Amino acid sequence: MNTILVLTDFSKSAACAAEAGLVLSEKLRTDLLLFNTCVDYATIPSYSGGVWIVDEFSERKNQSKLGLAMLAEGLESLCDQLDPHDRRPGIYWQSEDSDLGLNVAEIIRERAIELVVMGARSETIEDFPTGWDTNSVIKNTTRPILVIPFPTDLKGICKVIFATDFDESDIKAVHFLTKLGKLFNYQIEIIHISGPETHVRTKIIKEEAFKKQIAELKYHGLTYLEVKGEDVVDKLNHIVRDNGCGLLAMLHHQYPFFVRIFKHSQTKKVLSNQKIPLLIFPSKMQ
Repeated sequence: MNTILVLTDFSKSAACAAEAGLVLSEKLRTDLLLFNTCVDYATIPSYSGGVWIVDEFSERKNQSKLGLAMLAEGLESLCDQLDPHDRRPGIYWQSEDSDLGLNVAEIIRERAIELVVMGARSETIEDFPTGWDTNSVIKNTTRPILVIPFPTDLKGICKVIFATDFDESDIKAVHFLTKLGKLFNYQIEIIHISGPETHVRTKIIKEEAFKKQIAELKYHGLTYLEVKGEDVVDKLNHIVRDNGCGLLAMLHHQYPFFVRIFKHSQTKKVLSNQKIPLLIFPSKMQ
């Protein structure tokens, strides 16, 4: 049975991510695995340091297990609100005391993980969308990662924007987006961001090959848009704001670029009251 992996730190955005994971489990007919690592690396400068206290560690471990059990119980109660004709997802939880990224990699090797879901790190736009330990998770996963801010209603998403370089790896990402799109009934707008240095002939060849493969999907509600020039930040900013974008999707190698965009001063002003979830596809997605 395929499984959706939800990473939680018991924050408000993580709770929102867990509910989103439940909705996705219902739609995709998967199970749900809640995961928390109880190690707080910020307070452990070294294994020989004075802050490494066994009693504190044991308490964090117990709190982790208690928090996961309570979260699972809360999600179980929400299952009663699901369509009775849909499959009720099995809800499980797991607590570990080691590196989050390595734990995620191990879980993916051992289970058929469909998607990784996690909450955005904080309520401030300066920290969004980097997420708690998001970089570590991205480095160690071969499955898509959905970063959820608070609040998020997946069922209310009408349009998804997917940024593309027309690479071959983008095709798998679009396949995944159309799979979700058929369940959530949203539009997909594919945007190609190109700078003034882009080689025109190369771009045309890649674009034609990309569009040919996408056309074979026969997904209604799919459109294309090219953003080019020196002021791509402002242009993308307006697209996200004005086109009703409910989710932004991108490949892993594009992530640093979009982090810079989200931290751009003008974009902060717009997105401070309009945070949207991010779907990040690893370059070598399985």
